[in-house]
Amino acid sequence: AYLNTIRRTVPFLCPADIVPPYIDVDLSELDVGQKLVMKDLKVHPAIRLYQVNEDWPICNVRHGRGSGKKSEQKK
Repeated sequence: AYLNTIRRTVPFLCPADIVPPYIDVDLSELDVGQKLVMKDLKVHPAIRLYQVNEDWPICNVRHGRGSGKKSEQKK
């Protein structure tokens, strides 16, 4: 499996004194076929994420090449 990054940046508004240099994203609970969306991001309470849709995908976990039933049948 591999991580497919869909968005590298997310628009947000916050006070100047708490501008984060990055937003940590926990992917440890994602399984193959699952995705992380905007509403899943955990940010400081003073940060407001701008979003057109709270279900905007950030990333997903996809099957790697050669994984799946076809490669298992070849064995």
